[in-house]
Amino acid sequence: MKKIVLLLLLFPLFFSCNGQGNKTTETTYSQKLEYGLKGAVKEVVTYIHTVEDGKIPENTAKPFGKITMTFDKMGNVITINKMWDIKSIGKSEFLSVFSGKGKALSYKETAHLYDGEHTENSYKYIWLDDYSYNVRSEKDSSYSNIITLDKNYRLLKSVFKKEEVVESIQEIETIYKNNKIQEIASTETETTDGKKTVSYRIQVAQEYDNEGNPTVLYGYYDLNKQKVKHVLYKEYTYY
Repeated sequence: MKKIVLLLLLFPLFFSCNGQGNKTTETTYSQKLEYGLKGAVKEVVTYIHTVEDGKIPENTAKPFGKITMTFDKMGNVITINKMWDIKSIGKSEFLSVFSGKGKALSYKETAHLYDGEHTENSYKYIWLDDYSYNVRSEKDSSYSNIITLDKNYRLLKSVFKKEEVVESIQEIETIYKNNKIQEIASTETETTDGKKTVSYRIQVAQEYDNEGNPTVLYGYYDLNKQKVKHVLYKEYTYY
């Protein structure tokens, strides 16, 4: 079960559409920069659909994933709600409620898992330097999630560890065109019982709103982008 829960937690990193064209400084850090959002974003809702037989479903179809994020006017995350309905395992929901501003962050997460299990946990951001931090669980300090950012606070890497053993590494590269996100490539390396497996996820922006935020993205699992596996529809609300 732990591996499946880890997969559900990793999904938002790939689907978050990270990247930001504007330069920033440490004093202006906010989570909004990590997610690459432009404009005074209040809420972002992402609907994730499976593509079958090459047919792109409309956003009116039933998604297998829905991620809702809310922000304050300074770009700090208020809540993240992730709902998954995966046919092979069932439904799961994660609700994170954040406290703090800027780099002084913590959150409480409530999870309702597909097997009926209900869990609650609290997490705190522990900054390791100006551009990396550890999301530490208050319930089990043996697990850690180390996030690395670039000089503009864009997401570069996420490392999941149990004590000193690395279980998963996700590396992200963002390509821009005309100051807009064109493509995001994610390479994920998982280690299970000493065996490493590498997988790829690539998403390509198809449409944008008036602020330059992507509204439609196609997701691929192969480097050659031969077959669309997912389509993401994003809806934005602004202050």
